[in-house]
Amino acid sequence: MTVSQELFTLVRDWRRHLHRHPELSGQETESAAFLSRVLDEHGISQQQEIGGHGIVATISPAAGERDAAPIAFRADFDALPLSDRKNCAYASANPGIMHACGHDGHAAVLLGLAVVLQKNRDRLALPVKLIFQPAEENGQGAAAMLEDGIFEPLPAAVFGFHFFPELETGRIALHHGAFMAATEYLEIKLRGRSAHACVPEKAIDAIQVAAHLIPALNQLVCKNLDPVDPALISIGTINGGTVSNIIADEVTLTGTIRTLSTEQHQRLHENLERLLHDLPRAFGAEAEITIGEVAPALVNDPRLVALTAGLLRNDFPEISLSENDPPHLGGEDFARLARLTPGCYLFFGSGNREAGIIHPLHSSLFDLDEKALELALRVLSEIAFRGPEVIRVLH
Repeated sequence: MTVSQELFTLVRDWRRHLHRHPELSGQETESAAFLSRVLDEHGISQQQEIGGHGIVATISPAAGERDAAPIAFRADFDALPLSDRKNCAYASANPGIMHACGHDGHAAVLLGLAVVLQKNRDRLALPVKLIFQPAEENGQGAAAMLEDGIFEPLPAAVFGFHFFPELETGRIALHHGAFMAATEYLEIKLRGRSAHACVPEKAIDAIQVAAHLIPALNQLVCKNLDPVDPALISIGTINGGTVSNIIADEVTLTGTIRTLSTEQHQRLHENLERLLHDLPRAFGAEAEITIGEVAPALVNDPRLVALTAGLLRNDFPEISLSENDPPHLGGEDFARLARLTPGCYLFFGSGNREAGIIHPLHSSLFDLDEKALELALRVLSEIAFRGPEVIRVLH
């Protein structure tokens, strides 16, 4: 699919506007208004305020199967609580908030796809639904949009994508099966007994218990689980104590759990429950554990992966394709969509070492090679126009 230089310039400018005006999960008011305004300017039908600030645009074919189940594409557009330390004209104007995960690029590309499809409705064989999703970073956006009925009726398939700076622009990664991790929020409250620091025998030191628990969690992952089935527990915060001469009676730890397979997930939970029962008791303390799902594992449909890989090899000979890239332990709530209908998620390389675009996702220096925007738009457009082929491989 050829993308005009004029449209690519618009996509780049839309991305820079969003990058300069980032908003946190659940607060994407101005971003949603901007996306809606662009869709209106191009005469594209849309529904607003879906699952919060979400938008759903629908492009119907000029002829053909207008009432058929659509092919869906999803992009997120929320930002992170991070200060932008880049020195460029489109750096964040909102202190402490930054598009450090490429969601600005995702939304801009989906806008571009909407324009391409609207202008070429005569080439479109099936309806296409474009999902602009808020609140991906906190894991709430996809669920909220589903509750508001975005999959009623159910699409025939759903495609998602992410820009990935660890890959150079021109590289695309796919994976058959579980591609990204089931992600859970973990909170552990350790309760002991306080006393003056000079009489430790009268206390149960919750900080001491925490100091033993953290390496035990690391031991659980590296020695009690199948080492060839990825899993991790990472502790991100630890809070406890009040003043220097009082032994703390309570410590709270928070972290994240990541697994790919159902078997590993169950095994980890069983071992974690046993550890948090036995270790604190050895010190006379107690533990309370809270685990909340952020996103299930993102599992690509092998049929869609094979179709997409074939399309890329045949129509995009300039790209470097990894059809079975190693899974990643990042979380992605696109998984909630792909759990309900066949899904395919792609990584588009967006790094450029020669241009100094080398910083990882969630870095305060993150940027993406804007040439990757054009490639992503061309690829997604080609998939959208191949709707009948998508339907055929799924039946």
